[in-house]
Amino acid sequence: MRIPENYIRKALLVCLVAVTAVFQHTSGAIPSLFGTRAMLLIPLVVAIAVYERSMNGLFFGALAGILWDFATVRGDGFFSVSLAAAGFLCGSLVTYIMRNNLATNLILSLVSTGTVNVVYWLIFIFRKGYEGSAQVLFGYYLPSVLYTMVFAFVYYYLVGFIHKATIKKKSIRHG
Repeated sequence: MRIPENYIRKALLVCLVAVTAVFQHTSGAIPSLFGTRAMLLIPLVVAIAVYERSMNGLFFGALAGILWDFATVRGDGFFSVSLAAAGFLCGSLVTYIMRNNLATNLILSLVSTGTVNVVYWLIFIFRKGYEGSAQVLFGYYLPSVLYTMVFAFVYYYLVGFIHKATIKKKSIRHG
């Protein structure tokens, strides 16, 4: 019995999401840069959505968000909803409007990471009225967006490799 390539690809992507979640939430696994940290799951979800399109982007975004929410103190579902929406929207944009290439991936990763970080800051920091909230935005969240962009390159090519290695080749019949 032969396992279809589609199942193998999805299993590899689930493993990649799980390993990335472990790396993201293990202290010291990814070095911090000037006090910022990389949010690895966001560019991974975008890269998966770029290759796998909207519904798979939604599924993998929700999975990554659930793993992120489990690792946080708050655990309110913010990351599950945010990453599911990002995966669905990025997959839909690539399906209907944009092309799948590195530039598109970088733009979508930047916008997704920036949006998740700014919305998180607005809801959980600014709205609560913490003193120095603007300093937190400009000193931590926005630099974290830029640091995360380094990993957008890595995940685009890694997911692309998995996609190309497991995609079924169509044979051309000459008759």
